[in-house]
Amino acid sequence: MKKPKIGRNDPCPCGNGKKYKRCHGAPTAATSPQFLSQSAPRFSVHMHPTNTVPPEVIEKAMAQMREHERQQQERRRLYGHVRPEIAADFQGHKFVAIGNTLLYMPSERCRFLTDVLLAYVPQLFGKPWFDSEIAKPPDDRHPVMQWRIKGMNYMNAQPRLPDGSYGATPTGPLLAYLTFAYDLYVVAHNARLDNRLVERLKQMDQFQGARHELFAEATCLRAGFKIEHEDEEDRSSRHAEFTATHLATGQIISVEAKSKHRPGVLGQAGAREPVDDVNLRFGHLLNDAVAKNPPHPLVVFLDMNMPFEAANRFLSSIPPHPFILRTLNRMRKEHGGKDPITQLVITSHPGHYTRDTEIPRHGHVVGQISQTPLKSARMEALLAIAEATSLYGNIPQELPINGLAA
Repeated sequence: MKKPKIGRNDPCPCGNGKKYKRCHGAPTAATSPQFLSQSAPRFSVHMHPTNTVPPEVIEKAMAQMREHERQQQERRRLYGHVRPEIAADFQGHKFVAIGNTLLYMPSERCRFLTDVLLAYVPQLFGKPWFDSEIAKPPDDRHPVMQWRIKGMNYMNAQPRLPDGSYGATPTGPLLAYLTFAYDLYVVAHNARLDNRLVERLKQMDQFQGARHELFAEATCLRAGFKIEHEDEEDRSSRHAEFTATHLATGQIISVEAKSKHRPGVLGQAGAREPVDDVNLRFGHLLNDAVAKNPPHPLVVFLDMNMPFEAANRFLSSIPPHPFILRTLNRMRKEHGGKDPITQLVITSHPGHYTRDTEIPRHGHVVGQISQTPLKSARMEALLAIAEATSLYGNIPQELPINGLAA
């Protein structure tokens, strides 16, 4: 049976006594010309037609939602796809959530995320480690402890701002410490901070390799990947550092992190190499990564660990330095004309090479995506890693008073 048509001036079938055009026949806010004339956000408003909401209220609500979305986009641009800071003030203390743990300290001493980072590493590494390092002669201390003490000495020597805080450009040691602590924070807050990795970070002789693995993991999280650690108890085969899944595309990659050891740097014994004569050989590191024969497209993070002057000669040329290209061409020939490494990310962050009060110059990043990979890979996922690598050193400052950061 055909449904009878209701006239605009007929009584509304809902029985409230109003005409149909003023009740269920009225246009909704979501289809009104005023609503449609606004810029198109990724949300819509649906209201019961009998509700009467002033247009200025709707406009204010929409403006607030657009501003929130703008802030989220700006945050992703600066810090990547990581969870916002979570903090709350209660009875004179600031409580900060880091993953499934809670760090708290007096509110007057915890106004910025950098305050949290200064307290986080000693808490994570533990009091016995901290006390043991303090008892050592300064030059024998763990690199993290050296960075921390030099950085805090520099901060304490700066004049305070009117609000009581410090304002100064970070020196090399301070920047090395804060970026290390922030990478720890990112991994703990967005994934699972592996206990084995933490123990390796605490050991002087294992710190360099573990530090670069931490950088690779934090970078993948900033790029919008989910991290899965390999089963190290499985001795049947060698494993990559971790497996990562790009949430936007579903692309799965195997990730290896390799760092070039140099004498006299990052806890290594010996005298430092002259700046104009640093060892450039790195093919053996790439060969070791490929030899693990991972099940997914291989992404290798390679830390060249150079002072700024050497890195500027070796890593700043476009296209990449001939030495890099020769190494990759050789590997391609050895694997039947296919690149065994789908993406190579070469970095050198020179903060730990600078003097105690020296402001470091920028680091270097060289990215190479294979045109002939052994396994197919989604370009969107690989580009996300390249973009996230450039976010290293960006650290949020403001902590929310209560709840989430904007």
